Amino acid sequence: MSKKATAAVVHEVGGPYTLEEIELDDLRPDEVYVRLEATGVCHTDANMQVMVPMPAVVGHEGVGVVEEVGPAVDYVKPGDRVILSWPACGVCPTCLLGHRYICDNAFQLLFGGKRLDGSPTIKLNGKWISGAWFQQSSFATNSLVPQNCLVKVDNDLPPEILAALPCGVMTGAGGIISALQVGPADGVLILGAGGVGQAAVMAAKMTGAHPIIAVERNPERLELALELGASHTVNAETEDAVARVLEISGGGVRYAFDSSGASAMWEVAAPALLPGGVFGVCAAANKETLGGSPHIMLSKGNRIQFIMGGNAVPRVFIPKLIEWYKQGRLPVDRIVGTFPFSEINEAFASSHKGETVKPVVLM
Repeated sequence: MSKKATAAVVHEVGGPYTLEEIELDDLRPDEVYVRLEATGVCHTDANMQVMVPMPAVVGHEGVGVVEEVGPAVDYVKPGDRVILSWPACGVCPTCLLGHRYICDNAFQLLFGGKRLDGSPTIKLNGKWISGAWFQQSSFATNSLVPQNCLVKVDNDLPPEILAALPCGVMTGAGGIISALQVGPADGVLILGAGGVGQAAVMAAKMTGAHPIIAVERNPERLELALELGASHTVNAETEDAVARVLEISGGGVRYAFDSSGASAMWEVAAPALLPGGVFGVCAAANKETLGGSPHIMLSKGNRIQFIMGGNAVPRVFIPKLIEWYKQGRLPVDRIVGTFPFSEINEAFASSHKGETVKPVVLM
């Protein structure tokens, strides 16, 4: 049977969210209904709305409790607590090689607004609308999710901590640890100190890297980066970022990681990388760029590595994030701010203003 829920519906790109009653489609054999406890707020939920017809239900960092399962579901049962993470088809050549974070069908699964077979999942006032955002559309009290998107978790952690993990923290920490494989002999430059950037700072500290240089325009976020593990910070608004990075690092760093999406950060990374260095990028730049002349990185044999979801497999990496949090090595609580679900518009506004590093709405 279908299930009714309350969802934050957006009716036009960039428009406000309104809480409305929706109807979730009947479960397919491999799908489950999850009662949401919390969902993280991410810039992707706003920036990528142009990919789906409006109206739509978005949200892609959900945590909750399984309420009902389809007959082919064998990973979870009703009552299990789960994180809703990145979807993958599981059967394409890329998935079969173990790289589900760049599944051949990722774009359709993330931003198609429907199941992979093209069928819709959400009705509003009796009409189908865009749902299945990251195959979860978790800005809602209930969600329909394929079982392969789920990660079983313990019952003893606050939902707001768990809701910060499946995209933002996984992307930042995974970018440093899984994708770039930063080590204790490396210097790392972290460009942007939002939720993803702060997670990258925490992860870089765990690797023993030095120096860890955070570049950002918001002085409060720079101060937080120092508290979370950065050895140095550079204010891109008031300082010559390139000169300062070269001065701090003694001539350059082995790795740079950008989560800002600002082309100006590429212009810091390109001259700051040592020969053979790698520039990890998890946010598309706001305009075409290679950080200035392509000869800058070409002459040094630098590599640009685009990173999706931290290049991490959720069921493997998220339990590690949870364990590091429990050990006090990944203090996610320092970046999270909570809002009632009814204040989802205020949560987005707080994020855009730089007031809250990682907003989470609580259902």
